[in-house]
Amino acid sequence: MNVQDHQIAYCDRCGAPCKVADHANEEARLLKHATKPSGWCADCATTHFLQNSPMGRLIDDPQKLLSPHVRLQFAKVMLAGGADALPTELNWQRIVDNWNMPFKKPSRRKRGA
Repeated sequence: MNVQDHQIAYCDRCGAPCKVADHANEEARLLKHATKPSGWCADCATTHFLQNSPMGRLIDDPQKLLSPHVRLQFAKVMLAGGADALPTELNWQRIVDNWNMPFKKPSRRKRGA
């Protein structure tokens, strides 16, 4: 299978191009691969996870995420959570650089009458 056979989508937050996966681990509790052309790249999904988890309260300076021991610990969290993404897929400098970029609020679905 070559690159042309893969569908490319763009991250809903940062616009980075991402490959849409053929399948995802339904048991993944974090960083599950997208099988439809929508969602976040692995970096933005990591940011969202960190900002909205109990760990987020401990991150007063995102620059600390560049520390090798922090990245190693997060790799262990990924393993424990059954993440589809691999630790090597994360670009920690991009995570830090885009830390304060907003996430779009999900659109509200209109209820039927």
